[in-house]
Amino acid sequence: MSFLAANQIEELLSFAAIADKESRSDLARGFIRDENDYTSNFTGALRRIINSNSHSGLTASSFVLPHAYEREIGGDAAIVLSRGNESKVAVFEAKWPRFATPDYRWDYEQTASGLSHFSDQLVRQRRWAKQLAVFEMFYTEHPFGTQPPYLNGDGSACVWHADAEAFRMRRQDPDSVWTQGELEKLLLTKRITIGDVMKEFGLCNQGSPIPMGEPREIGHEFRLPSELLAIKAVGDRVRRRPR
Repeated sequence: MSFLAANQIEELLSFAAIADKESRSDLARGFIRDENDYTSNFTGALRRIINSNSHSGLTASSFVLPHAYEREIGGDAAIVLSRGNESKVAVFEAKWPRFATPDYRWDYEQTASGLSHFSDQLVRQRRWAKQLAVFEMFYTEHPFGTQPPYLNGDGSACVWHADAEAFRMRRQDPDSVWTQGELEKLLLTKRITIGDVMKEFGLCNQGSPIPMGEPREIGHEFRLPSELLAIKAVGDRVRRRPR
């Protein structure tokens, strides 16, 4: 059974694509300074677009949770989708690999262990990857139409956690610092759009429903990242046709 009605899914994926495209435009023009700034701009834009344009029964609000929770799950932001007393959660880690700057070191060694920070985040995400919809979101500063072929045309390049983790395990040293070249290989075959993410999220193909309806309680229960976008849906759930 789909968590959202068909028209709500169409709105959600369309609105997310617009929010991502707007944020990428600002990044390309130098109005966004870093990953956290992009993430805040993206979630804020998605909230405003939903509240200003939805005709299907979607509304959105934002919350800020204690920053300490980010270390628990390995992500930068969470999206909580609620209907009545049930919810679904998507969590994503945001990265800006700066492909326009050759050999830029977008990953780094952690001070305590010396291991890759990104690999450590992927490992910490594994605990939640079956219950929550977990994905990685790679921002690009290229102006539209000038991006290399392994990046998306309008917005960010997203990768499901399972695909990123499988690639990590195939590396010669899974815990070593990632290079731009390695990320390029992953994106060439596994990248999707934020619209693809929202579609699978709304259809329940990624993440499972949770018997909780209050976003703040969910944030504390699952120790979600501090940046939380809560989307509420009204109306009846729709049973999907068999594929």
